[in-house]
Amino acid sequence: MKTLFIVATSIFLLSCATFDKAKMVSPYESYKSYLEALKAKDYNSAASMLSSKSKNEYNADKDFNDFFPFFSSIDTVVIKETTHYQKILGSKSCLTVNGFNSTGEPTSLNFELLNENSAWKFSYVQMMYHDSKDEFPSSVKCPPKPNN
Repeated sequence: MKTLFIVATSIFLLSCATFDKAKMVSPYESYKSYLEALKAKDYNSAASMLSSKSKNEYNADKDFNDFFPFFSSIDTVVIKETTHYQKILGSKSCLTVNGFNSTGEPTSLNFELLNENSAWKFSYVQMMYHDSKDEFPSSVKCPPKPNN
């Protein structure tokens, strides 16, 4: 009986761990949620999706667009998405989104996201403009961070 209890408890705990892992939103789903928050001008929600490194000095009294000029304009950079790629590297992930801007120019966004409290938070973004769609990355590209 004791063995049966241990086996049943182990199976239950493993299934809970698997369920929690499956519940975690992907980096791309985080990107889509972030776009929705920007489109709705829900800047408190958008700010909550930024990593603590990115928003350490932001508060609701400040203008989101002025405080985060790149992160606040992401929804206007790629208007027509064509492809996306993502890769999870432990507590960090990278996401590349390819598409066209409002004037039809090929554009890519490369994101670094950090896992904070079991959610992907945006840490850094790189915007890239291309001469043609042939220059779109064909795999995920982690954005290079400038030296501080």
